Amino acid sequence: MSSNRDQAYLKTRVGVLSARLLSPQEIDRLKEMSLRQLGEAFDLQPIFEEAIDIRQKSRLVEQALLHRLMHELSVLLRPLSGRSRGLMLYWPRKFELYNLKTLIRGKLNTLGMEEIRDNLFDLPENIRLPHESLLQAENVLEMLRQLDQGPYALIARQARNVFEEQHENFSLDAAIDRLYYTGMLRHANITDSIDKRGLKKVIGVMVDRQNILWLLRYRLVYHFAPSEAYYLLIPYGGRIQRDSLMELANLDGLETIIDHLPAPFQEILTDAKHITQVRQRLDQTVSSELRKLMHYSPDAVVSALSYLIIRDMDLMRLYAIIQGKLLQMDPAILDEAVPSNAIDTRLAEANDV
Repeated sequence: MSSNRDQAYLKTRVGVLSARLLSPQEIDRLKEMSLRQLGEAFDLQPIFEEAIDIRQKSRLVEQALLHRLMHELSVLLRPLSGRSRGLMLYWPRKFELYNLKTLIRGKLNTLGMEEIRDNLFDLPENIRLPHESLLQAENVLEMLRQLDQGPYALIARQARNVFEEQHENFSLDAAIDRLYYTGMLRHANITDSIDKRGLKKVIGVMVDRQNILWLLRYRLVYHFAPSEAYYLLIPYGGRIQRDSLMELANLDGLETIIDHLPAPFQEILTDAKHITQVRQRLDQTVSSELRKLMHYSPDAVVSALSYLIIRDMDLMRLYAIIQGKLLQMDPAILDEAVPSNAIDTRLAEANDV
């Protein structure tokens, strides 16, 4: 960031935007609202009134919430230049990588172009892939070759190597996800941040969350061998590093893996009954840690990045609530899907470890 004035501007914008973040009480209130009330509160009523099916409405809501997030990103980008701007622009590329994976799956499953287009996110030009050109590609390898130049080049080249070796979609998806987080750390290492420790903590909490969830899915759902599961993880993190990952990958059973997690994850996840509950508690923990960084980091970029990640999680909770209303979901099931006790005492204490 170029000046103290820019730092002050960005901190002020984060402070204003942070008022939009959802508290546990607000999540409870949203779940009590009708679909019409939600539509009016978040400018979504025109979508709800359209004569289209639930799946189409759900997709339009998801796109509208993403546009809201991208608008806030554009506000936070205004004072940024150079490597700080590059880092902030890298984070939302995960959404365009979702598009890339959708394009790859569509190509592998020989879906029609219109069907693939209908499942792509509409993103700002500065992070957008050349969708139409990629749709015209002869196959997946040609699609990835088209990205050899530009901001997605490194991910595309390494992903192409994985696909050439294994020629199946799962490994390619996993490789793209790993490469995204590796790129995030690479950008953090070259920024001129005055709070590199805070910046790496932001990335570390994201990576720890992903590694725990991926490990549980690979070992307990897909029943991958320990070596295969370990290979698919990100070999660094915040509190869980390479040696710990290797040890965890050799364990079996949800309770056993949780018992061997380092602090604070062991306490946070104690008595979790299934992976969905693990994900919910990890999301709560990530949100709590990032809120501290958002408020207390001396670097405005760390604050802004923390805000965007929390806001994204909040909008996904809102999206889940709206989906539940569209599907006329039983309130008890909605409560289970979107728990409102966002940070209970145990989690708050564990986060201070």
